[in-house]
Amino acid sequence: MQHLNAAAQDDNKNIYFSSHDGVYRFDGNHYLNLSTISNLPRRWTSDVIYQKPGLLYIAYNDKEVWRFNLNNLKATKLTDIVANKLAANETQLFMLGREQLTLLDLVSMQTSQPISKKHKLFDVAASSSHGYVMANDGVYIVNGNTSRLIDNSTITKGELVATPYGAIYFLNDHLVSYSYLNDVKIKNTEIKNARHLRYAPPYFLYYVDRGSINQVEITQLSLLRKGINPRPHAYKDLFVDDEQNLWTLDVNSFEVVSSKVKLDRLEAASIYNILAHVNNDIWVGTDEGLFVYADGKYNELETINKQIATTGFSVTAVIEKNNTAYIATDLGAYAVDLNTSKVTKFFDGYVINLNLIEQSLYLSTNDVGVKIFDLSLNELSSGYINKFLPHEIVWSVRRLDDKLYIANQKGLVSLNDKGEVAIELEMYAPVADVQLLGNTLYAATYGNGLFKKVDGQWTAIVSPQYINELHSLSQELYLSTNQGIHRFKVDDEFTSLIEGTEDHSFTPNGILSISDKIIAASNQGVIKVERKKQSKIADSTISYVKTNDKTYLNPVSLRLNNSSWLDIALTNYSYTLNDHISYQYRLNDSEWHDIPTPLIQLNKLNPDDYKLEYRSKLDGAVWSSPKSFRFFVKGPWYSSNTAMLMYVFVLVVIVVMSTLFILFWLQSFHRVFKSHQKQLQREGLSVAALNLANGITLCGGDETMVCEGLVKLRKAHDILNPIANSHASLGHNDLSGAIDMLHVKCIQRPDIEAEFNITLGKDVLTKQLQCDIYTVLYHAVENVFQHARASKITVHLNKVSNRLRLEVRDNGIGLSMFAWSVNFGLGKYVMDKIAKDYKTQIKRYSSRNGTSVVIEFPVILQPKAQESKSEKAPS
Repeated sequence: MQHLNAAAQDDNKNIYFSSHDGVYRFDGNHYLNLSTISNLPRRWTSDVIYQKPGLLYIAYNDKEVWRFNLNNLKATKLTDIVANKLAANETQLFMLGREQLTLLDLVSMQTSQPISKKHKLFDVAASSSHGYVMANDGVYIVNGNTSRLIDNSTITKGELVATPYGAIYFLNDHLVSYSYLNDVKIKNTEIKNARHLRYAPPYFLYYVDRGSINQVEITQLSLLRKGINPRPHAYKDLFVDDEQNLWTLDVNSFEVVSSKVKLDRLEAASIYNILAHVNNDIWVGTDEGLFVYADGKYNELETINKQIATTGFSVTAVIEKNNTAYIATDLGAYAVDLNTSKVTKFFDGYVINLNLIEQSLYLSTNDVGVKIFDLSLNELSSGYINKFLPHEIVWSVRRLDDKLYIANQKGLVSLNDKGEVAIELEMYAPVADVQLLGNTLYAATYGNGLFKKVDGQWTAIVSPQYINELHSLSQELYLSTNQGIHRFKVDDEFTSLIEGTEDHSFTPNGILSISDKIIAASNQGVIKVERKKQSKIADSTISYVKTNDKTYLNPVSLRLNNSSWLDIALTNYSYTLNDHISYQYRLNDSEWHDIPTPLIQLNKLNPDDYKLEYRSKLDGAVWSSPKSFRFFVKGPWYSSNTAMLMYVFVLVVIVVMSTLFILFWLQSFHRVFKSHQKQLQREGLSVAALNLANGITLCGGDETMVCEGLVKLRKAHDILNPIANSHASLGHNDLSGAIDMLHVKCIQRPDIEAEFNITLGKDVLTKQLQCDIYTVLYHAVENVFQHARASKITVHLNKVSNRLRLEVRDNGIGLSMFAWSVNFGLGKYVMDKIAKDYKTQIKRYSSRNGTSVVIEFPVILQPKAQESKSEKAPS
């Protein structure tokens, strides 16, 4: 924004700024040019005012006055006249031109000119029922279309502001308060210059005097505060919001003058200032000598100053003890008898600092190290300390935890009660000060920032580089720096700036006290800063919602057309705390999401109802209670969330039905395959018998016929082998012998390693059970040979209690569940049928490491009678 001219605030706490680029709306976080959401011209505006309920009046610099409705975002041009300033009451809009005042009746929209043809009109202001105008020939009150002169002074410069009680105006060289009810004026002739008058309810007035902002009580026009702003500045205007925050408007910037800081500006040209309690007074040491500070005023201690030096001198430290003030300066160290004001010099030279330790004065000097004096001003020996110092420039001396610490130009030296000296810290930059926080030692440097000692090692802390002094309070350190006062807590990783002190520079001994307020002397004067940060903020709210086709200001709920994107701007209207506030949101009871800025951006929302919840917190505080905002996105029914759920349901049904159909289809294929296999077996027996007969006949002939006969016999074997092994295939062999032959068959294969582990015991199983066990084993082994591509096969057949457990395991490629389902091999059917006959299951396990087939059979023994009969049969 360029060239800010005026500010106004609506009932929702939004602030509006007039600029060269139109009118901007500001909520503490977001800037919104009203020309982007309406047909307002985007040109140079000279003034903007607010009138209930929800109306802005805007004056353009070249011509035209417009009205903007904040509720429906409708902009209307009211007139083509040129107005430098606007004011409004309940029924009229006051438009101030250079030579005439034009009134616009807000009901009939008729205009009138109660004041015209003046040499110059300076200012206009309005109360609830009337207005005030300052012209070159005096101050007028305007009622309806008539005007009356209430001050007939000839005016060359001036401004005015309306209050609920009347008006306050500055003309030429004095300030006047006018009471409308009593028709009485009060003057203050001591205020010789006042610009940018701004009324602050209920009884205060701010104005600018040569760049310095001052405060006046309006009933008696008594001056309350001077130099409220941190430094003098040329402002365009002042503004007070509904929370009594004072704003300053510059050419292209605006800021809140911190309400936590009070500055009593020092008129002496001094930039290095210190504070001290002396004899129940506050003394200020400056570059121009000593002053007493009280009630915002400074009085020079002329008697003392003249005894120290006839010309100016710089004070670096002041300590009071036993009704004597000990003063360190750039000229030397002095003792002042507070009863007689007699000054005695006891050291000649530049003294950087002065510390009282165990009834002794320790002088930190600029060229001779440390000097020690007792309270009777007798010099004590300091040679032992000085010979260990790496540099003769000493910044401070402190007694901490039974050690004496000397901070000097090149490091930090400690001295214990035994006289043992240690180099604590060596630095290229000066060590300015040292402090203990808990059991941790901290060192401040002038150039490299703050350090702390942990386990004998110094580590740097993120902090300002140039630190002059450290103060400890409970679990906090306070740092005096060239750019404000910073705070550091034990668990922090970096220091934080005390709000309102950033424009102030501090020297050693500049902080007088730290309690609920910090009282210190800066390069500008005595500053008082509230230490406790506000712990609670107002609930966050929605400032505006922007879509690709419309913007909604402060919405409560919305119905939106289907939009490709949605921006939801959050704010707390906490204009002084926004940098410390965090935000979260969630949509339709989902997880909370952190947002780096208070702007929620939603994309590709399907038509449906939505519940948005949002919350905020201040640094170190807890999250506020969530606030909710409901909005409905309109669109075709087929793209709503309900429709999407229906699509998902239909898709799931289709998938389930398809799966069932495929399974049924596979089972039908299995049935057809089994039927086909039985038919092939019946036909294969006839073909095999024919091949056997032909083979036997041919084997009785010559060599050629024998070869053909063997081929016939081979074909017969290929047909009979799977048929024979499809069920009982032991013939006259028992189970153990058949397994041994199968083991030999496996061993004869050069590409596979076979391991058989068989433990059946001495009990004789039924012939049928032996056949079935062998059949399952045979087909499992054949499947490994044909499909697994394995290098090892392992067979376990063990009797466990009354069960026989058969396991065939390989290290092949494995077989997926889908492959098991679509497998039409004869062996699988035979194995599954045998398992079904024994009311058990074949368990198949497959992975990348191979396949395992496991089945358990019941132990069924051969009846003993049959067994004994079979034993007698051969004889």
